Amino acid sequence: MCIKMEKEIIRINEELGGKIVRGNSLSWACDKVKEENNVFKKNAYLIRAIVIDHPFTDMNKSTATIISLRNFKLNNIKCNEDLLLLNIKRIVKKNITDIKIIERVLRRCCQKKK
Repeated sequence: MCIKMEKEIIRINEELGGKIVRGNSLSWACDKVKEENNVFKKNAYLIRAIVIDHPFTDMNKSTATIISLRNFKLNNIKCNEDLLLLNIKRIVKKNITDIKIIERVLRRCCQKKK
């Protein structure tokens, strides 16, 4: 499953015009996602790996945003896309690496659908 997830993330980035240059952090994040049940924490691992460690030549923030929105939708969680992108940019600007902080930031962007 992890390899499939990693390939899907790489495919999305390539469609946006990027190219994988380092995959170690992405592989690590996919392994952590596989162990986790909480969608916010799953997305926090992926966002951290993609926007902080920059595995792609370009479109890292866009890739992280698309993956996060997809995961939220699959879990019936409504997410404010503009707020999510704004917060991903803040994570990058402030170089936030703490998964718990990233998870809290993501929770503020979303709400459970009724």
